[in-house]
Amino acid sequence: MSDARDTDEGEEEWAISLADLEEGEEEGARYEPGPIEPGNPTAEGVGFVVLGAALTLVLLFAGF
Repeated sequence: MSDARDTDEGEEEWAISLADLEEGEEEGARYEPGPIEPGNPTAEGVGFVVLGAALTLVLLFAGF
């Protein structure tokens, strides 16, 4: 049985390993996100927390 890749002469097989990815990294070249600062809660955020807590309590006490 022949592999379909072997029949195409114009295409080359390639692969990437972790060693290839680590070669180009320099110290400090990685993306570092900024710190998350606390802020004022929004009405939407408070609503989601209250809804999640209520749904959790309903599921716990309903026995689902």
